[in-house]
Amino acid sequence: MKKQLFLFSLIVGLATSCSDSKKAADNETPSSTLSGFDQKETQYYSNGRRLYKTICQNCHMENGEGLGRLIPPLAKSDFLKNNRADLPRIVKFGLHGPISVNGVEFNQPMPANPKLTDIEVAEILTYVGNTWGNEVGSFTTEEVISSLSEKE
Repeated sequence: MKKQLFLFSLIVGLATSCSDSKKAADNETPSSTLSGFDQKETQYYSNGRRLYKTICQNCHMENGEGLGRLIPPLAKSDFLKNNRADLPRIVKFGLHGPISVNGVEFNQPMPANPKLTDIEVAEILTYVGNTWGNEVGSFTTEEVISSLSEKE
């Protein structure tokens, strides 16, 4: 009886997990800008997706919607669109102090990711900037290097 109850619980848990993953995948809609991407940009997007899931998803969530008023959303974010030049520095060096995203103020520090390479920063930003309603376009390593060299 205990074994049957355990197996039933396991099956229900797996079914719920699959359903949650499907919902998150449905929300992860690439923007229309991807259709104009070349092979290199498409590869950046794909690698960025993997990196996002490893590094960023814990705070910004799988669907990019953030965490209430604590962690800002990346989905449909006016901040991404209006602060493109600052984004590589934010990903690499973190962020401290208040910011406004979609009219809501956030003041939770974002930790630095100093071990990320220039190409990894470009990949994450290419993914985030072209998913969940964002249409920022792709990022190049040259753009990232230029932004990082302007560090305060």
